Amino acid sequence: MNFIQFITLVLMSLEPSYGDKEPWDVREKRMEIVAKAIDDASSKATCSDAYAKDGCKPAWTRSKKDLALLLVTKGYWESRFAKNVHEGKCRPYECDAHKINGNVVHRARSPWQVQRTGLETADEYSKMRSSTLESTAMSAEVASRHLVMGMNRCRTIKGAISVYGGVGTCNWSGAEGRLAFFNRINSQNEAGFKKAADNQRKKLEDRLNRETSKK
Repeated sequence: MNFIQFITLVLMSLEPSYGDKEPWDVREKRMEIVAKAIDDASSKATCSDAYAKDGCKPAWTRSKKDLALLLVTKGYWESRFAKNVHEGKCRPYECDAHKINGNVVHRARSPWQVQRTGLETADEYSKMRSSTLESTAMSAEVASRHLVMGMNRCRTIKGAISVYGGVGTCNWSGAEGRLAFFNRINSQNEAGFKKAADNQRKKLEDRLNRETSKK
């Protein structure tokens, strides 16, 4: 199992957003796009794989796996990787919505709910609007920059999560649940993820079958 397959399995082991109506195989293809984006962003930040070149200085000093699973953690806690959010189709109450001249504007974009800051260009921010690989990869890369900034400032995973949350401290109480989630998936083995994914598949198929039978 290569790294992209591993991250896809991790993503498929997580409970989907309840509003998602994707059949399992369709969801798996979308999660594979997310996994490819995470793989590329974490490789780039650690100067590994395709980015293992002379002169490349790692921005993330811990392991590639740590960053990848932290991107899984943040994406899941921010949006549960919901299909509509991933596609840039946020509901009026989602994605940090606010009104400008009576129109709803969403300031947070992508599964990682990235807002416009100095860590990305206007062009990069404009591209984070769809579930294509290009858009998702851009979103994962920008999200990794925020995590790198937090890690450089605080030197801990909790600190990276806290700074990502925009609270201005390395010890945000709201980071505890996210940290526990990260620690759980970081310590789980492949067999555990496969078992969890099988359970999620059955639950999703049962739910979709129930909803179909009601029509």
